[in-house]
Amino acid sequence: MAISLPGTAQRSAARTTSAASNAHPAWIGFLGGALIPILAAVVAAALWTLAGAVGPQLTAAERIETEVLLKQLGFPPGHVDGVIDEQSRNAIRDFQLTAGLDIDTALDWSLLGELRAADAELNEQ
Repeated sequence: MAISLPGTAQRSAARTTSAASNAHPAWIGFLGGALIPILAAVVAAALWTLAGAVGPQLTAAERIETEVLLKQLGFPPGHVDGVIDEQSRNAIRDFQLTAGLDIDTALDWSLLGELRAADAELNEQ
């Protein structure tokens, strides 16, 4: 036979009710678990875009072609070896300035295209 003290049943019922009112539906936990990876993917995509890593880099042959074209157009890049160093960046900056382009000294497909076009125009004359 169990002996209960006065008010024990009421306190036990109050604890059960209190615990039930603090419980969250299961879908809230699932939603929180699904939102975190989605949010992380969005942030990673934004950082990737802001970093400028949008396309493939130029090959070694294309970097050498860039330096050769700079040299032929009168913008000496230093030693033509496909390594883009400070002299190469200065030559790229000078070409961009002369051609009226945005000056960012970035070695990319658009710069190589501009150099090829300038070389073709120079050779037409």
